[in-house]
Amino acid sequence: MRRFFQISALILVYFIVCGKSCDSNEQLTREQEKNRATRDRDSITSVFQSDSLDQPALRAFEATACIKLGDLRDYLKVMNDSTADKAFKEKAGAMALALCYPGKEVTARMKGVVVDSIRVFKTLQRLSDSVYYGQLSFMAAMPDARQAVRNHSQPKTRFADIFALKQDKVFGRDTLKIWNVLIGDIR
Repeated sequence: MRRFFQISALILVYFIVCGKSCDSNEQLTREQEKNRATRDRDSITSVFQSDSLDQPALRAFEATACIKLGDLRDYLKVMNDSTADKAFKEKAGAMALALCYPGKEVTARMKGVVVDSIRVFKTLQRLSDSVYYGQLSFMAAMPDARQAVRNHSQPKTRFADIFALKQDKVFGRDTLKIWNVLIGDIR
């Protein structure tokens, strides 16, 4: 019995002395994650926090504006869908509002409008150190209120103002000023 305890004690001492430390791997992993987060933050900062936008970035924001106008059209369809749940309509309204330039209420003007063929009409041009302005054109058909059947009028070319501007964006504990493209007035 005494021999059993001696052998057990020796095995226990062997495991304690020869065992690898868990702490070194955790410290290494934490350090790698911290370095990766710093690299990612620096990457975001350099791309999105620049003082001005170069031509490829402006073209990318124009393409994004076209996509956002299409998204606005889709959100408005949900908002005007009589079969959609109230929660979906409210969420679609909030998402549509998030696409718009602050203070602009474009959703009321677009009710029932069928949007097609979205294109850049006027490229983004610098207005100030933190704002660029441009215009999109699109074909829009309005619902014909005179007919009981939901027919639409002949499509007309309409225009939407677009703005690329610097806005505060929260990234974890940091707040960065990054470029964002938003939709303005629709005529």
